[in-house]
Amino acid sequence: MTVIPLHRNAPAATAGPVDLTVEQVKTLLAPINPSRVQTLRGQSHLEAWDVRRWLNRVFGFGGWSDETLELAPVAQMEINPGRWTVVYRAQVRLTVKTTDGRVLTAYDDAAMGDSRNQPSLGDAHDQAMKTALSQALKRCAHNLGDAFGLSLYNDGSRQAVGIWSAAHPKPADDADVPAVPDDDPVKPEQTPVAEEQVQRSKRAEDGPWETPPPPQQRPRAVPDQRPVAQVGPSRNHLADAQVAESREQFDQVRAAAVAEGAPQDYLAKLDAVAQQKAQAAQQQKAPGKPVAKKSAAARPAAVPSVADPEADDARQQHAVALAELLAAGKALALDPSHLDDIARAEAGCPAAECTVEQLTSLTADLRAAAEGAAA
Repeated sequence: MTVIPLHRNAPAATAGPVDLTVEQVKTLLAPINPSRVQTLRGQSHLEAWDVRRWLNRVFGFGGWSDETLELAPVAQMEINPGRWTVVYRAQVRLTVKTTDGRVLTAYDDAAMGDSRNQPSLGDAHDQAMKTALSQALKRCAHNLGDAFGLSLYNDGSRQAVGIWSAAHPKPADDADVPAVPDDDPVKPEQTPVAEEQVQRSKRAEDGPWETPPPPQQRPRAVPDQRPVAQVGPSRNHLADAQVAESREQFDQVRAAAVAEGAPQDYLAKLDAVAQQKAQAAQQQKAPGKPVAKKSAAARPAAVPSVADPEADDARQQHAVALAELLAAGKALALDPSHLDDIARAEAGCPAAECTVEQLTSLTADLRAAAEGAAA
């Protein structure tokens, strides 16, 4: 009896671009649906759950996987008694496969994630870890093209930037390929927010600094009803400078304005207030002129002249130290309000009110944390 061997066509161990189906190619080349795009702090992005949904749609259930290569805490701070802020760094690998299970390609990327001012240390760690992992996954996925937010890196554009691929001929318009579905607008994933959430940072422009913000002003709403953070100063620095009763108080007001990004013409107004108060104090002390007694509340504050070289040098050193702290925080993805939390925990005051020595010490700690994360 002769046995005839049965030959089976086993799939190749590796896969390439040509192994994608026509439906997959059309979906990947299509521009992103604007209803999927979210905006936060002026930046366009996709929600992590939406990215996972589209990975399932394009590559199928089991057709992709994500692997955590690194998940490490960067910072843990008790900003107030019982209130915690935690920062994590995550590195993730996204692997996609063909419909017959062969590995098509893999992408690695990393991201930082934080959880601020949480009443539970466990919840703070949990949220920071999930945020870092989700951000890293989204960064991996954008390598797959416009369906995963690649065009958003082009200044938030919703227009396709992939458009065509020599390795993937675009399907004909009359090809028997289902159209990419239109879904309901994507909603942000719900995350726990502390009742006393730290105020977000603000970058000021010339206009809002000319006049103080109206009291109890509510955020302006865009058509989709999501609030937009108010832009401008968080306090009336000019009014605070008028009632400053010492050099230290005035310097703190001016440093706070610098930390919030006040333009030079606004800082000049603050300096003019100090100059006027110094001149008024000198006139009161001038010999031969009677000085009427005034109450403590009405007495002008004796703020030294801003023309004092020593005062100017001290302010310049403070501004440099504050700028170095902001740069060190930026390397760890920490915004100014987050740095204020750290300064309060370490020095008992916001960053703008810290001394040069305190700012230098905080900067050194942040740089050490950044080096540890990089290692």
